[in-house]
Amino acid sequence: MRLWKQRENPSILIFHQLNRAHHNATLAQMARNHLQDVGNPMLLFILARSAEEPEATVPSQKKLAELLHVSPATVANSLKSLERGGYVRKEPDPVDARCNRVYITERGLQAVQTCIAVFDTVDEQAVRGFSSSELEQLHSFHLRMLDNLRQIGGDCDPCCPHPPGGPLSNGKE
Repeated sequence: MRLWKQRENPSILIFHQLNRAHHNATLAQMARNHLQDVGNPMLLFILARSAEEPEATVPSQKKLAELLHVSPATVANSLKSLERGGYVRKEPDPVDARCNRVYITERGLQAVQTCIAVFDTVDEQAVRGFSSSELEQLHSFHLRMLDNLRQIGGDCDPCCPHPPGGPLSNGKE
């Protein structure tokens, strides 16, 4: 009896190994750059973006959870770690004291720049030696896989679905 479909399709197994290797390479590069305490760089990216836009509303913890498609508890734990590391600070919402607004610090902004460099390094290494036509073909395959997975709900969290046209949407819905 076959327990895993991947055994019938080695490409799927390779896809999972590729995902894990990319994740591990990113973690290793983050550690080399002394950013192992930045558990969720996407939190910092969102906060950096809101800091760049003067009219942007500083996101609440609840809004961050919605944007990242994770539970509010997950965001709270990540923010505690980022706050301990000096990357963010929390302040009560001036209108609703039940909510906290989260602000990125100067150290957080510096970490964002380093994270971008780390991600670029890992991504460049992953596609090293590929021709431009191979990269175009790979891109096409990935888009097809993404479209296939979106057809069965692969682009949303069933607990926190995002609306069509939302921040993680490709605009096709």
